[in-house]
Amino acid sequence: MPKHNAPWIVIADSSRVQILTRRAEQPGFDIVTAFQAPEGHASAHQLGSERPGRMQESANSAHHSVEPRHDPHEEATIEFLRTIARYLNDNATREDVPGLILFAPPRALGHLRKMLEPGVARKIRAEVPKDLTKIPLTDLPKHLDALR
Repeated sequence: MPKHNAPWIVIADSSRVQILTRRAEQPGFDIVTAFQAPEGHASAHQLGSERPGRMQESANSAHHSVEPRHDPHEEATIEFLRTIARYLNDNATREDVPGLILFAPPRALGHLRKMLEPGVARKIRAEVPKDLTKIPLTDLPKHLDALR
């Protein structure tokens, strides 16, 4: 864990997260933690969704599919974002974490913001509605410099 008081840089999407800090003495970043949802790239069938059920109207012989009331991908995304929020709520309140910079797609950012405890939410220095999970860490400084 880095010894200097650099803000945590949280780079997340619906199925993976990296939490980084800038190195104090040299260019680059240290990884605080990184994890991904095992079901992040699963199909709807693998997440428990079957073909919609069928129903028949009593007035005639027409058959209609019954759409599910939930999206298994959205539920998996929200559960993963809860995992990120739990990690931040448990760890980002420490004094050696002076702030947070959040990068995530807009919908994920909105969900994550609602899940953070007030003490953690007050540490947010910047929110960027952008998915940076697939960019190399060497390209991250230009995205951070744009925040200044």
